[in-house]
Amino acid sequence: MSKHVIYSRNANHTALSLQQLTTLAPAAFSNSKADRLTDRYVSLNTADMLPVLADYGYAPVQAAQKRSRVAGAATHAAHMIAFAKPNELFDNTDTIRPEIILYNSHDGTGAVKLFAGCFRFICSNGIVAGEGFSSRVYHSKALTGFEEVLRGTVKTIPSLMQRIDRLRGITLSIDDAFDVAERSVATRWDFYNQQTKGVYATETTVGNVLKIHRNEDKGMDAFTVFNRIQEGVVRGNAMVKSLNERHPHGIMRKARNISSIKEHVRINSQLWDIIEEYAA
Repeated sequence: MSKHVIYSRNANHTALSLQQLTTLAPAAFSNSKADRLTDRYVSLNTADMLPVLADYGYAPVQAAQKRSRVAGAATHAAHMIAFAKPNELFDNTDTIRPEIILYNSHDGTGAVKLFAGCFRFICSNGIVAGEGFSSRVYHSKALTGFEEVLRGTVKTIPSLMQRIDRLRGITLSIDDAFDVAERSVATRWDFYNQQTKGVYATETTVGNVLKIHRNEDKGMDAFTVFNRIQEGVVRGNAMVKSLNERHPHGIMRKARNISSIKEHVRINSQLWDIIEEYAA
């Protein structure tokens, strides 16, 4: 896909058009399945879910698809679409919008997954909540199972917003914030310990993900700290230690954005679980 997963939204945060959705996640409109799958496999197609989400007032606001080098694989590839009620806002401080994140593929690699989440406008952070806010429905001909799971996901959104409020009411010490950052960094990188090849995190990486990039992120409440860390880990706003044949002792370089849809969802949900666990 031409757009990175993080930037696969409209700049003004409006709903994506059908043409944009088709361009960003063409597999969502696949009406076939991967050739290697038998006739016993029945695909729950993403395109069939769009009208169901629309009935609940949710429009697509973000879309991205797994890159594939194999010819034809893009037709059935994993894809992620975030849905929101475009005019629904949680607050008037730094503006948060509740969202539902759909993850699906038509290649037989897994079930349809739904996550409750939200989008923070000030930093363009898309948050995918973890434990207690995710559901799955297995592929079948019937959409009734999907709609049932969707209703359950919608019902969790007020609880998610309440937890965000709770996180805002918790002040973290410097040591607490560093501990959360260290655990969060470990969701993406192993820490350097005399390895000879690869990319690793260091204490510098941990300090980098805690760095304040804007006035709105100066607070030490748990939600603000979480957003700084999430932005640093997911977008790669941190220095990591890279070792290879040319640099056997390693050099520090800026990490890359996460380009994998699967990793984007996994790491985001794990970061949420970490701050939830810590706050509890």
